Amino acid sequence: MKRYQRGDAGAVMLAAMLVLAIGWWWHGGGHGFDRGGHMSGWQRVERQEKSALELLDEAYARGEISREEYLQRHADLLQR
Repeated sequence: MKRYQRGDAGAVMLAAMLVLAIGWWWHGGGHGFDRGGHMSGWQRVERQEKSALELLDEAYARGEISREEYLQRHADLLQR
């Protein structure tokens, strides 16, 4: 059985790095894009918090508060 020659380990490392680099590039290159160039869901930048007025509008739209209560809270928030 022949022992490894000088440079064999380097060639194996180069091949491994090429395979990893091609795989990384194929799967979006860490930029969060799919193959069609669209951003992946986990990378989308979305606002985490909604404003008080947005929350109030949603509560009114769901019917959780009355019109009078909505108008009063809306006026209170605008006066801040």
